[in-house]
Amino acid sequence: MAVASGEQCPYCGSKITHDKFLKIQARIREEERRKLAAAIDQVKVELEKQRKKELADVRAILQKDRDAQLAKREADFARERDALQKKIVDISKRVQKSGGDIAEGNEIDLFDELRGAFPDDMIARKGGNLIVELRYKGKNAGRLLIAAKPRNAWQHAFVTKLRQEQSELGADHAILATPVFPAGKKELFVDGGVIVVSPARVRAIVEVLRKALISMHVARLTDQERSDKLHKLFRHITSPSFKRKLAEASDLTGEALQIDVDEKRAHDLIWRKRGTVLTRIRQVLRDIDTDVSAIVESQDEPAPVTPIRAAAYRVTSR
Repeated sequence: MAVASGEQCPYCGSKITHDKFLKIQARIREEERRKLAAAIDQVKVELEKQRKKELADVRAILQKDRDAQLAKREADFARERDALQKKIVDISKRVQKSGGDIAEGNEIDLFDELRGAFPDDMIARKGGNLIVELRYKGKNAGRLLIAAKPRNAWQHAFVTKLRQEQSELGADHAILATPVFPAGKKELFVDGGVIVVSPARVRAIVEVLRKALISMHVARLTDQERSDKLHKLFRHITSPSFKRKLAEASDLTGEALQIDVDEKRAHDLIWRKRGTVLTRIRQVLRDIDTDVSAIVESQDEPAPVTPIRAAAYRVTSR
């Protein structure tokens, strides 16, 4: 059948009917649509790969920075906490549980107190007594005998018994630590060469005797010279001036301990606040991570693509 009027085939240029031309044109559009859809799908795949990589990189950076910051804060906090806990243990040994008052009697553990104050010396328990071997450059510089048994009433037999034990042991000095005193005596006095003192003052007396004995050891004094020095020392430690200074030192120690107690309470509050802040920091960092993930992982609508128009086909009339 002859073609009365026709159009040119876009493939070969031959004359074809109008219906056939429309079919060919539709097929061309369908092929272009499929190519465009395939190209868009490929772009989506590449974008998804890039998105996942960027998300992993962002998460890694956030995690590394967050872990480093938290690790540093928590390490600083742990060091401060450990140092203060050690101080608290020491405070607890010297402060009564009831009201934070300074213990003046049997609450003080003389063994721990002296061992902590004089770590170079050798301190041992023997029955209810303490034996303190004074050391200077690795050598024995003197010996102290301390009776530290708790007592509810004063008996002069305590002094007699301790003086006998001093003689048997060969100690340079004997100290009777007691919370109770005979009538008319308090805090500190010397009875027959035995120093009778409140348990809370033992450390100060040991420090005075220790310094004197080591000084005499270094000076290599004769027995007579040592006796003279010790006589003067006893007169000094039983003088009103020494007792006033000892009492003042005790009062200052009490103030220092109360400061420690107050500091401990303040740090308890600081630790609680720091814990709250660290928790908030973790939450904020998690929120940041969530916000970033929401942005990166969101499925954005693809940008509109301008359709590729088919080439203009020239229509010829016969």
